[in-house]
Amino acid sequence: MRFRIPPQLKEKVTVVRQDAIVRSNQMTIAEDVVCLIAPESDLIRVASGVAVGGTGWAALLEKPNPDIIGGDILRRADSSELTVHRVRPLGDTMILELRGDEIP
Repeated sequence: MRFRIPPQLKEKVTVVRQDAIVRSNQMTIAEDVVCLIAPESDLIRVASGVAVGGTGWAALLEKPNPDIIGGDILRRADSSELTVHRVRPLGDTMILELRGDEIP
């Protein structure tokens, strides 16, 4: 199942994973992942009851991707990066709790 995100709010990101020992080694997990990055309070209203932690911002995926895990990095079109703090299920899709210096 896909979550329908309005076209004007869609954002495509690339998800990468860094090697725990050699930080310069990165592996691409997924490209062109469609999501909505929003304050957690907005997504709590959308999810109606799904608890989202105190990270401040979250990404709601249009289509679930089970390969994404906590610690992965979302690379946005402007080259800014956000770290996935935690992955939460939301029905048949996922919410990624985010941390980053430059949100949004």
